[in-house]
Amino acid sequence: MPKDDKTPKNSDAGKGSAKGATKKGSAKGSAKGGSKAAEAETRAREALRAAKAAVAEARARSAALTTVTRPGLDDLAQQLVVVKGEIKAATRRAEKADAQRAELEERRAAARKARARAEKKAAKADAAREEVAAAEKAAAKAARRAEKAAAKASRSTAATAQGASSTPTSGPAADATGAPAGTATPAAAAAAGSAPVDYALPLPPSDETTVTREDGSEAREDLHAQTLVHLRGLARAAGLTGYSRLTKTALVAKLQELPVR
Repeated sequence: MPKDDKTPKNSDAGKGSAKGATKKGSAKGSAKGGSKAAEAETRAREALRAAKAAVAEARARSAALTTVTRPGLDDLAQQLVVVKGEIKAATRRAEKADAQRAELEERRAAARKARARAEKKAAKADAAREEVAAAEKAAAKAARRAEKAAAKASRSTAATAQGASSTPTSGPAADATGAPAGTATPAAAAAAGSAPVDYALPLPPSDETTVTREDGSEAREDLHAQTLVHLRGLARAAGLTGYSRLTKTALVAKLQELPVR
């Protein structure tokens, strides 16, 4: 029995010591666990502050980027508007240049036509001038021939008068004027009341050429006195080629070279 009484006592004491030891260990463990939790909380708070700082920095960077990008986009938009305006202006200038080019081409075409007409008129004027020169030349030639014929006729008349005055009175029945009997002198004819002798001047030799007209008939014509159109018709009737480019003088020479049929 006494052993039994001692045993519980000892067991209670052991239990108490064990409990005390347990309480001390739990207190130490709770202290250690509290310090770890505080450290974890501190680390969590620091991580939260770091995250907030990162978010704030990202927001600041985003705001800065937006601030920098929007003016750039506005500048690009303005530049695009300016470029579009320049393109429109360049298009209008190109259209205006095309219209001016077309007008210039029309003016050049009109100038070429006017030049062609002027050249035709100049050719006609040259032809007319050549005709006038040829007519003047023919007139001068005719005048010289007339002068020569008149001088020749004058000399012939003078020779006739001199021969009549120097005829001897001897001979077959000479009258008072010294002319042979039966020869009527102008003075005797005038005295007798008969018609005077007509001493007409001889005509100058004609400068006519036998040509074939367009109707097929032949005639003698003074080619120098004809017009260029008539000469071209004669050349066409004669079968000449290239006569449209010849001058009047050259055309007359060509026609005079034709053989007489």
